Amino acid sequence: MILPYIIKSALTLALLYTCIMPLLEKETFHRLNRIIVLGCLLLSFIIPLIHFTGGTNQTIDMVRQAVQLPEILIDGNANKQSVWSLTDILICIYTLGGVAMLSLTAIQTMSLMLRLRRCEHITDNKGNVIVLTDYATSPFCLFHYIVMSHDDYANNRCFVLTHEQEHIRLRHYIDLIILQFATIIQWFNPFVWLIGKNLKAIHEFEVDEAVLNKGIDATQYQKFLVVKAVGNRLQPFANNLNKESLKRRIIMMNQKRSNRWMMLKALLVIPVATLAVSVFANGTNASETPKEPHPQKTTQTKIHDAVEEMPEFNGGQLAMMEFLMNNMKYPQAAVKAKQQGKAIVGFVVRKDGTVSDVHITKSAGHAVLDEEAIRVVKAMPAWKPGKQKGEPVNVKYSVPITFKLK
Repeated sequence: MILPYIIKSALTLALLYTCIMPLLEKETFHRLNRIIVLGCLLLSFIIPLIHFTGGTNQTIDMVRQAVQLPEILIDGNANKQSVWSLTDILICIYTLGGVAMLSLTAIQTMSLMLRLRRCEHITDNKGNVIVLTDYATSPFCLFHYIVMSHDDYANNRCFVLTHEQEHIRLRHYIDLIILQFATIIQWFNPFVWLIGKNLKAIHEFEVDEAVLNKGIDATQYQKFLVVKAVGNRLQPFANNLNKESLKRRIIMMNQKRSNRWMMLKALLVIPVATLAVSVFANGTNASETPKEPHPQKTTQTKIHDAVEEMPEFNGGQLAMMEFLMNNMKYPQAAVKAKQQGKAIVGFVVRKDGTVSDVHITKSAGHAVLDEEAIRVVKAMPAWKPGKQKGEPVNVKYSVPITFKLK
């Protein structure tokens, strides 16, 4: 489902950000920091998609000869609810927020492009389009467009063009596109906004370093930044001169280069990412497969297909069927998606009567239906255990559960 994935993705980003960023943000390895920030952003979306299966030791097929109980029919129409579940409400809020962010991005981009079409256009010596506005605006670049006022073009052309050309050369707009899509998806997550702020600051550090390496006077350049660090951010994909990170930028320009050994801090990404995988990746327990979930147990305790005295649900087979039908709820997500199918659930009645090793032996074709079937079978109270030669033994069963919409 989408909601668990989004939550895992947000928590993964929070973990990566809090563990890694504080160690790197003061270092002068701007290119490396940029790669790490983008890597954290991308990993937060990839790690929750990783799927691995645990319990790869020898297993025993419990399906082939299990005693099959009568089929249980779950009518979806009888389970319709007039109120939304908490999950439905959260998904609705999340979707509305995402649509709002996407709409705002589209409106800002289209509005800016329409405004720029009415301005004067010239081409610089690198093939970029310079857009000259009649109104005062803080210079910025958007893809291969460099936007500035006529006044800046007349008086500060060298500083502005050098600065914005570096943004374009370094392809910072690609980072910003990735960041914007991540922000749309995780609009509710404060860490995506924090990592975005850090990424934009790194862009400016990287450009400032490149500009000064071209021989431009540092003092004059910093004075120019102070004068021009005004104005609002016009568009999400734009790199623009702003006052938010100006103090940090000036400090970074005057800071001594970090020792190369400090680059080893970047290796922290490996254990943190490994931790994120172990916590947030999708692991499949053997109990969710047709095989015995804990092979160590099955090698020590025999599981019988049939015994002299079979296990019995308290009240008999009809009581068991009534329990399953009364507790089984047709998932609302499946009702809305018109999903139906037949799941066969395998389980073991242990020596003490408890129900264990619940797993799907035949899927209904929809995970949400399989999960509901497993949930209710796991919830069954203890049975009267089966016996062989007067001794309690483990016995395996399977029960077919059909989800059907009329």
